[in-house]
Amino acid sequence: MLALFAHRLTIGRDRQAARRNAAATFRAEVLAVLKGLYPLPLEWPADITHALRKAAPALQSAVAQFRPFVPWWRRRAFDRAWFRYRSGSGREKDLQNYHHYIAFGSNPNARENFRRNVDALLSFAK
Repeated sequence: MLALFAHRLTIGRDRQAARRNAAATFRAEVLAVLKGLYPLPLEWPADITHALRKAAPALQSAVAQFRPFVPWWRRRAFDRAWFRYRSGSGREKDLQNYHHYIAFGSNPNARENFRRNVDALLSFAK
């Protein structure tokens, strides 16, 4: 009985360590891909849509690799945060629509929207 308890404790510790490592890797990859844009937009490009489309494959890979380590009860929220980051329209058919990160008359807080969405995505990697 004691051996079973020790075994389960070891498995739990191993899972927790794997999740911590996956979270650190996810966070590092996202920060590397969005360097200059996040957390402070020091190098905000004139064409943010092109820059984010170029970064999309690396981010999608990082999200796909990290998703299995998100607890099952938080996966729906994680998927929603990823969807909100890459498509602010709310329409499922818009796989990559970054218009919500372009500053114009009715959208003066584009950079804040970007930071808020990336913060929400990274909040799962704590």
